[in-house]
Amino acid sequence: MSLIKMKLAACAAVFCTVSANAAQVQAVTNPTITLNNGVKMPQMALGTWQYNDSTAADAIAKGWKQGFTHFDTAESYKNQVGVGQAINAIIAGGVKRENVFVTTKTLPCTEHTTDLCYAQTKKDIAGDLADLKLDYVDLILLHGASHRGAGACDKGACEADIGQWKAYEELYKSGKAKAIGVSNYCQSCFECLIGNVTVQPTVNQIQFHVGMGDDPEKLISYTASKNIVVQAYSPLGNGKLINDKTLTAIGKGYKKSAAQVAMKWLVDKGVAVVTKADNSEYIAEDIDMYSWNMTAADTKTLSADTSYPSLPSWACTK
Repeated sequence: MSLIKMKLAACAAVFCTVSANAAQVQAVTNPTITLNNGVKMPQMALGTWQYNDSTAADAIAKGWKQGFTHFDTAESYKNQVGVGQAINAIIAGGVKRENVFVTTKTLPCTEHTTDLCYAQTKKDIAGDLADLKLDYVDLILLHGASHRGAGACDKGACEADIGQWKAYEELYKSGKAKAIGVSNYCQSCFECLIGNVTVQPTVNQIQFHVGMGDDPEKLISYTASKNIVVQAYSPLGNGKLINDKTLTAIGKGYKKSAAQVAMKWLVDKGVAVVTKADNSEYIAEDIDMYSWNMTAADTKTLSADTSYPSLPSWACTK
C-alpha cells in the first residue's frame, strides 16, 4: 500500500502538437495526483535541469508529442525563456492553457530575515513569470530551505522561509500560481514553516530513487502525514541506476529497461516523478508507466534495496 495518501485519477486526454503541415493527435492515458488544495497534477513531469534554452524547448516539444503535459523548470536552471517559448508554442497550436502543467522554482533566500526574503522572492517571482511569458504557473516551489548543510533548520532559516512563503501566499491568492510547495525540505523546516503560515504546501520535491530504501530519513512517511505530495527528482540516481543489475534483470521479465523499472517503482508508490530526457525514444519510454504492471515480489525487492544511499535533501538532514 502506498505511503502517499492521494487520489490518482486516470484521465484519458487528447493531446495535440502542431507541425508545419498538420496537427498530429495522440491519445494518452495520463494519471493525475490530486493535491491538498484540489489541483490535479500530472504524475509524470519532464524536467529540464542542466538544459540551456534551446535544449529545454526542444525536449518539451518532443515530450508534448509523446504525451507529457507536465514540465518542470527553475530560476536556477537559467532556461525559463526557452521553456516559456515551448509552452507558448503549444498553446499557439490550439491547446488550452489549462491542459499544460508548468512547475518552476525560485531561488532559496540568501538573507536570514523575513522582510528581506519576502522582498527578494517577490522580485524573483516577477522575473520568473516574465521569462516564461505566462500569466500564471501551475506550481511554484521554494527551491530548498534557507538552511544549508547538516542538521535542522535553525531560527534564521525559519524566518527566511516564512518571508519567502509570504510572497508565495500572495502569488497563490492572486491566481498567478495554482499551487505552491517546497523542494528539499526536511521535517524541521516543515515544522517551522507549517506552524507560521495560512496556506499549506502541496508538494515536497526531493531526491528519491531505488536504492535509498522505502522511506529514507523517514521523510516520505512524514510528508504523507502532512497530506503533502512527494515528488521525486533524480529518479535514476543521477544515472547510477541505468545499468543496475537488479533493475536490468527485473526489466527483462517485462521487456522494459532498468530505467523504466526504477520509475515504475516510484509511480506504483503513488509518488510524483520528474524525469529528464531530450531523446524521443527515451521520452516515450519515460511516459510508458501505465501500460504494464510489476509484481508484488519485484516491488518488495526494490523497496528493500539500500545499495545507493543518498540524502533526500541537500538543504538539511533532519
